[in-house]
Amino acid sequence: MRIILLVPFHERGYEELVEYLEKTSLPVYLPLPVELCREPMLREYVSSGLSSYTRVWSPLLDYLSSCRGCTCYLTLKYFEDAIDTSIKLLGLVFKARVFNKVDPAEWLGIVPERFEPLAPTSWIGVLVVDRFIEYALLLNKGVVFDRVVQVEEFIPTPLDLLLLVKSNIVEWNCNLKSLIDWIIKYLSEYVVPSRSLTEAYDKLKRSREYRELVVKCTSSDLIQIYF
Repeated sequence: MRIILLVPFHERGYEELVEYLEKTSLPVYLPLPVELCREPMLREYVSSGLSSYTRVWSPLLDYLSSCRGCTCYLTLKYFEDAIDTSIKLLGLVFKARVFNKVDPAEWLGIVPERFEPLAPTSWIGVLVVDRFIEYALLLNKGVVFDRVVQVEEFIPTPLDLLLLVKSNIVEWNCNLKSLIDWIIKYLSEYVVPSRSLTEAYDKLKRSREYRELVVKCTSSDLIQIYF
């Protein structure tokens, strides 16, 4: 059995992930640094530099101690690079909010271009995916699986969409600035003032304006099915 389990990257999503894992006897592949699975003694050290992630991972980190069939498939460097990209993005958000300057080329220059999935493409059991770009790359590669399960509604964020556009997986049929404006709005008006990533994600899912923009600006079946 080859299952892809889609888990939104927020606190509630990981709580629901643990509830799912407690009910399965299949091997599980997790989007965490390999160090967290291989070296239990290093977990505190590894986690100390990833506080923005460990807040979300917290329920799963507790579960890892008793999970014998769990394998982590990402590297510590992946998360270090992601944090570096996030810092640069926040700099562009500040520039846009304070100086009203948005250069699409500058935004595209920061986000990484992705052609290959970082998740395993051959596995038996449950492959956990918490980023839309990773799921899109698996589908784009023609990976064979038995079924896809969502712990809850799983939609791409504006930043996910920019990554998909940069990687030529999705075509954006509107002015790219309209998507970048939504990244700015999501980070500055949803993520920063919210008490949790769960709250920010829920606000995004409820936004009719965002959903209508995505439906209008991309005809990709990969995206449309989630809107």
